[in-house]
Amino acid sequence: MAYKCGVCKKRVEFNAQNIGIRCPYCGSKIFYKERPPVAKVVKAE
Repeated sequence: MAYKCGVCKKRVEFNAQNIGIRCPYCGSKIFYKERPPVAKVVKAE
């Protein structure tokens, strides 16, 4: 699973099942899940 560090903005790959994960570059514990740049289309009712 690919994540982006919330502090240094570098891409980090690791298993989300690990507890106590940190960025190997800056040591931050804040991560954002990378999402594809595709907009979702929702049908309004």
